[in-house]
Amino acid sequence: MTGSNEFKLNQPPEDGISSVKFSPNTSQFLLVSSWDTSVRLYDVPANSMRLKYQHTGAVLDCAFYVENLVGTHDAPIRCVEYCPEVNVMVTGSWDQTVKLWDPRTPCNAGTFSQPEKGYVLSSIEGRVAVEYLDPSPEVQKKKYAFKCHRLKENNIEQIYPVNAISFHNIHNTFATAMMGLRLQ
Repeated sequence: MTGSNEFKLNQPPEDGISSVKFSPNTSQFLLVSSWDTSVRLYDVPANSMRLKYQHTGAVLDCAFYVENLVGTHDAPIRCVEYCPEVNVMVTGSWDQTVKLWDPRTPCNAGTFSQPEKGYVLSSIEGRVAVEYLDPSPEVQKKKYAFKCHRLKENNIEQIYPVNAISFHNIHNTFATAMMGLRLQ
């Protein structure tokens, strides 16, 4: 069951979705990583899976661009981002470091220790909030929250935690994922 602002992708992962990322150049493609050890590339308008990469362990994040291995951490990598403005891949790991990589060569361009620091960006009660750091009243009026990932069957509403969020920088939209294998 889907509402007017959501749809169910064909061939979803078989376990919880860990990350969703839109292509930086078009809203046509969506990259999805999962605890089922896969990374899948979807053609959103066609509602089809274009590619599937299988790994040996759970995949916690994904990013467009990388064509080869650029480096490693001492513990699992939790987040990956590519910054095209400076041609740098940024990775964050459970080894408490953030590393910068030059994707043209397997070269570590910098390592930054992050002891005892962290953040949370998900909601277990099926909600998403858009917040702003600027404390001015004018900017704070723009913040909002909404409910998502809910399914009502037989007058019982099931509420699923929001597990991942991906922003599309060109179209100013975002997608959310839940452990129940549904994207919105």
